[in-house]
Amino acid sequence: MSKKILVFYFRGERYEVNEDGHIKANGLQEHSPDWIFLGGSQHHWSGRATVTLKDAFAAPKTLNGCLGWDKDHGTMRRWGGRYCGGLPRIQHACVVVKS
Repeated sequence: MSKKILVFYFRGERYEVNEDGHIKANGLQEHSPDWIFLGGSQHHWSGRATVTLKDAFAAPKTLNGCLGWDKDHGTMRRWGGRYCGGLPRIQHACVVVKS
């Protein structure tokens, strides 16, 4: 059975997200059931993901330039920090099919 995987880069690191939102990154061997990708937002003042996970699978390029949002062990957060002198943004988003 083939599965769709959302793939993108954030702060130079590759992220893989399955259709349930489970994230695989930071050296994880499998998608984490406790780390859920919610989507992205273009503006840093937004209080929520404006590009949802469903939107991202339908049109992955809409995530490019967004700040990431996740829920980690029940806590919702916007991805932040500094990268190359600015707020880190999602880049090179696409959907791949894995069998």
